[in-house]
Amino acid sequence: MMNRIRVPSGGGRQSLSLSSRGVWLCYLVAVAAATAETQYHNQNVMTHVSSSNKYSGRSTALRSTRTLESPELPSSVKGARAIQSVTTDDADTASESCTPAFLQQCSACSSSSPTPTPTSLQSLTQYDCSTPGLTPEMAGIHEGVTVNYLSFVTSTSSPNLPIRALEFTNCTGGIISFSEAANVWEDPIQDLGTSLNADGRSNGDEVFDGYFMSYSHFPEASNLELAEHLNDRIRNDNTRFKWEDVLPKVQQMGKYRKDGETHIDFLMYDGDFFVPLVRLDLLEAHDKPLPNTWQEVVELAMYFNNSDLNDDGEPDYGFCHFPRLGAGYWDWWWPEALYSTWATSDQTHGMDQGFFFDETTMEPRIRNSGFRQAAEVWRELWRHGSDGCITPNFSTGRCAIGFAPPGCWKGLFLDPRDESEREGGEPFYGVKRTDENGTVVWYPKLKSGEYAEPYRFKPFGSTEVYDRETNALIPCTSRACPKAEPITPLTDRASILPPSPLLNQLINRAPFYWSGGLGTMIRKSTTLPKKDCMWDFFVYTNSPDTSVYDVANYASWLDSWRHSQLSSRDQFLRAGWSERSYEEHTKVMHWALSKESNGALNLRIPGLAEYTRDVVGGAMMLFIEGEISSTQLVDDVEREWNDITYRRKTLEQLDIYRAALGLDSLSEVEKCRLHRTLMDDTDPSVCRRYDPLDQATLLWAILAPTFMAILGLI
Repeated sequence: MMNRIRVPSGGGRQSLSLSSRGVWLCYLVAVAAATAETQYHNQNVMTHVSSSNKYSGRSTALRSTRTLESPELPSSVKGARAIQSVTTDDADTASESCTPAFLQQCSACSSSSPTPTPTSLQSLTQYDCSTPGLTPEMAGIHEGVTVNYLSFVTSTSSPNLPIRALEFTNCTGGIISFSEAANVWEDPIQDLGTSLNADGRSNGDEVFDGYFMSYSHFPEASNLELAEHLNDRIRNDNTRFKWEDVLPKVQQMGKYRKDGETHIDFLMYDGDFFVPLVRLDLLEAHDKPLPNTWQEVVELAMYFNNSDLNDDGEPDYGFCHFPRLGAGYWDWWWPEALYSTWATSDQTHGMDQGFFFDETTMEPRIRNSGFRQAAEVWRELWRHGSDGCITPNFSTGRCAIGFAPPGCWKGLFLDPRDESEREGGEPFYGVKRTDENGTVVWYPKLKSGEYAEPYRFKPFGSTEVYDRETNALIPCTSRACPKAEPITPLTDRASILPPSPLLNQLINRAPFYWSGGLGTMIRKSTTLPKKDCMWDFFVYTNSPDTSVYDVANYASWLDSWRHSQLSSRDQFLRAGWSERSYEEHTKVMHWALSKESNGALNLRIPGLAEYTRDVVGGAMMLFIEGEISSTQLVDDVEREWNDITYRRKTLEQLDIYRAALGLDSLSEVEKCRLHRTLMDDTDPSVCRRYDPLDQATLLWAILAPTFMAILGLI
């Protein structure tokens, strides 16, 4: 994917049409090569940068790096011009991207740039804080501080951050040393710690000061008090951070409730949930209405599957989704697509209700819920579909309906050409088929002849929900589904389709915030100077000053999480989005991440991989392949979830499950009433304090004071 990005160039910025990875690697290599001609001794200042692909397979260790040697700079300027290191594979990529055209535009690394000499080096003591988001007061404030930051496939997930790190270093002197996790879910938690030793310290390695990780996993660290609480930092630094600008549901995703207090432990950089796209040209040509419910989606998937959808004579797919098996690490989380369907029939009262477990007994809500129905939906979608993100299936017109996080769809709407190249040039087709010369030979058209740009709309829902009191499936009403909305006539470009047969019925939608939602955390036990440096970098990269541009211009995983990002219409249009794709994107994002949304949180307790990947994923594949029935599926998942919960200590899992939903822990009295055996196994004395007295004991308790008074008179 080609992106328009900004590259540090002296005090200004250049806008280039290069791969984001290639540009900043080229920048680093070129600067290192130019600076190496000085007379100073070699000194290595490293920042690890990944060359792995977003969907690479599993690895067991962090990648090794080859450090580019750089000159020994005076201590006063090391922070202002730190030379980073890259992997061997990255050096090859950089060499491909360091074209003469790029070097000519990049004043910091072009052949015309002056080779640093002892005289010119003196100018480097002048910190550059001219970039928006950095202020003169920040000049040199972190000089001498290096923080270790654990990222994950940075070149794809967050390619803007290394560039922002250079800008940050040039202003503050603080160095952000990037390392790449082999596993974004497990490595941060292993470094933070999974338990406390006898002295109360973490059992983690504690190598890193900050982390780029999934929001699904930080509650495990928060429960052990291993995450820095950010409430006071946000409060004291809100002039820069602008907490009120963060979308309401995104704010909630970074919170954790413990001991009666709500802590902000996690800064989201991503408003991530599953979003559908549909081919309007196919629905129009076949006189089909827009699908609203999961049942309608299954019907359309079965209708279009094995049809030729892009005029190449080959059978195509009715439904393309992500994640799906074959997606590397994301294989772990494909059952979360099933969770997104389950939530629509089981969560009706908002985010803090949840739907995975009973919030008082910690019993799985597998048997008397929409789990079985969701499994049956996904069995059919799996059989009548294919991948929707790691392959070009959707972009080449092979899919009728897509279902994936917003980041998967960016390339379909983000025209990589510069504005000058677009003017008077060929139209941009995000979905197309080309010949061997790159000539467009097919693109989807409406009956009017207009390009049928993929249509983005709200996630699918259910018109029936499970009543938790009767365990029965009932029609959605305003009482049963207070978060539901009526299905209304379409008034946008999808109005060319026939009206929905479910018009005016209430539908319960639940945008599902899956494990792909990413953000950052600071380790509580690191030193104060490192915390301050890490915090300032996070504020700089999260605040509207930089993130408004970065979200619109990079084809990264980071999807809008702020009001200001969604309201920056001009940024999106300059980046190559069409007016209608921008409007449809912002409409869905605002709805899904609003305060009123029925947004559903992912399962966020220790052992997530066991519950989801091992149990649900394994059992679902057997169900899809017809090796077990839906009854056996329910039995197996329920039994194995109970086993995992018991092995990981039910009461601890219950506390974390409730805290992740924003609920207080049950009181000792409630736990003794509901979980007496488990409480006694831990400490038999606790519940005895709340036991009712037997009659003899009660009589003695009443008469004892009287007898003592009589004895006192004798």
